Amino acid sequence: MLRFGIPSKGGGYDATLALLESCGLRVTRANPRQYTATLRGLPDTEVLLHRPADIVEKVASGNIDIGVSGLDLIHEQRSDDADLLVIFDDLGFWRVELVFAVPQGWVDVDSWADLADLAVEMKARGQRLRIATKYVDTVRNFCYRQGINDFELVESHGATEAAPSLGYADIIADITETGTAIRENKLKIVGGPLLRSHAALIGSRRSLRGDQAKLALVRQLLELIEARRRGRLFYSLTANVPGESVEVVGRKVTAKQELAGLQGPTISSVWSKFSTEESATSPWYAVNVVVPQEELLPAIDHLRSIGAFSITTLQVQHVFRSQSEAFERLLAALA
Repeated sequence: MLRFGIPSKGGGYDATLALLESCGLRVTRANPRQYTATLRGLPDTEVLLHRPADIVEKVASGNIDIGVSGLDLIHEQRSDDADLLVIFDDLGFWRVELVFAVPQGWVDVDSWADLADLAVEMKARGQRLRIATKYVDTVRNFCYRQGINDFELVESHGATEAAPSLGYADIIADITETGTAIRENKLKIVGGPLLRSHAALIGSRRSLRGDQAKLALVRQLLELIEARRRGRLFYSLTANVPGESVEVVGRKVTAKQELAGLQGPTISSVWSKFSTEESATSPWYAVNVVVPQEELLPAIDHLRSIGAFSITTLQVQHVFRSQSEAFERLLAALA
């Protein structure tokens, strides 16, 4: 069995289920209070529901083969662990930033350099700058790199935004998605993000290396995720275009190569519903091209310019390539 860890609740759980379902995979739980499930569409796979932080530890130790967690937790807990592999580094959700936030009343503090100066001033008064965070190692290393050398880290695992108002820290370093909770607690963000994070798929070198059965299942999962993530960036266009022949229409469509599909257009004759005489004098051809999302309107305008009629579009569900790039990277890392 391939052991697959996913977040047990919250936005991470909902987004993971949505991603898997978009790939044709469905998590099925016999009871919503159970912490095990099956994954329909991927045989011999057991889904285990855990806290994201626990998933990182269990994958690193080999107790879980693969799992979904945040890059912030991976960076904090196991950034230097060779047994923890980041298989797919951006699943497209759970986007947050690790930031410093200080009381809004600190009008003279707006940057990391200001924090470094403040730490020096506080040290001269016999005090230390207290930073509440659950990302102890990440924040410590970042502070040293930015020249913030005199500080005290106060470990916090909940309601970190309240630490300054409760008096057990001066500032905080915490993750935020919108900054709303920080503002509601009368804090402001200073400097840029210490770390940008999102959901990633991780794997255990210990349990995957040499296990061909598990690797075959991981390849199927990666193929689906990769193709789905890639497919969201493309549209399929179909239009009826008049022309003397397939060759003439093909030359018109490919006059702008960047708008003529991934490899080129697919062109086929249209069986006219009008009279044979009328269709013989003005034949029509169905043209299909797949273009990147940002080229959708230019491609439509190009088809219009060559006489296209009745253009329809569909968002592409999956784009598969000759092989899974993520799986090839995984094999190289295991080797």
